[in-house]
This record gives sequence, C-alpha cells and structure tokens, in this order.
Amino acid sequence: MATPQHRWNHNNFAVAPEKLALVRECIDAVFPWVRFVDKPHLLGYRLSDDLYEGALYFRPVPAVAELEKLLHELRRERPELEGALAGIARADADYADHAGFRVASVAEWEERVAAIARIARERPEFELRVIDVLRPGDGRAPAPDLYQAFVRIGLLGPLRNTFEMQAIAR
Repeated sequence: MATPQHRWNHNNFAVAPEKLALVRECIDAVFPWVRFVDKPHLLGYRLSDDLYEGALYFRPVPAVAELEKLLHELRRERPELEGALAGIARADADYADHAGFRVASVAEWEERVAAIARIARERPEFELRVIDVLRPGDGRAPAPDLYQAFVRIGLLGPLRNTFEMQAIAR
C-alpha cells in the first residue's frame, strides 16, 4: 500500500480591503513570486511553475479592517495588550508564526536581503523589516548550509505577518 503524500499547496492571508493594493505593491517589490491572479477579491502568487505546488493568496476581508481598528483603540486603553503584541514581535523569529520559502541560490538570497532592507527604507508604508538574518558560521544558524532571513510586513497586521526566506549552500 502506498503512503499518501500530503503537501502544503497554498497559504491564504486575510487583509483589510483598503490595504490590498499596497499589499500587491509590497509583495511585487520584495519577493520573487509570480503574480498570476489580480482581482478585486483575490490576489494570488505562484512560488513555482506549478500553481498547485505552492501558492500564496491575499483576500480582502472587511472584518480585518474592523479588528485592526479595535486593536488600535485597545492598545491605547490596555497597556497589557500593547505589551503582549510587543512581546510577540520580540520573540525569536523562528518561533513566531511565519511562512517559509526557498530561493534558488545563496547569491539570490543575499541580493534579496539587501533589496528588502533598501525597500524598507524607501517605502515605509509597507512597514517592512528584516527582523533576523542567520548565515552558516554565525553561531546561530541551525545547519551548516542553511541561510535564513525573516522578513516582517507590518502592513499585514500584528500577527502572521512574517516570511522566512531560505537558501541552501550547495
């Protein structure tokens, strides 16, 4: 009997509707993904030639805008909420919620890390930040051939807003 092969085939992010166009600009500027769906109700990216192998979607959800508004108000009224969100933001990037992907080479990885840092300075409205970078030999890398960069897009909200970009030295 054959063992079933289960694979992740997509990630979906709900975003405030008024932020969808800015999310598109940010993702297009920062990541190597191919936009293959661009509709008012769905923004989709392929991570490979096979859209069924890996895809990323962003969908406008009005309730997200309402939640973000309420969180903003509560952060002022309840300092412990601000503290909790700040604690999540300070957590080791590899332990926090994130979605990971791999680029083709270490050279591409290095170029993209530098470009993301530049874009973060040039486009503050993306709320973009490289929150951690691990390279083999730096004493923190989990493997001798693994490069990791954790990229946070605050534009996506205070949770589930981080991507891990990896490369393998071959």
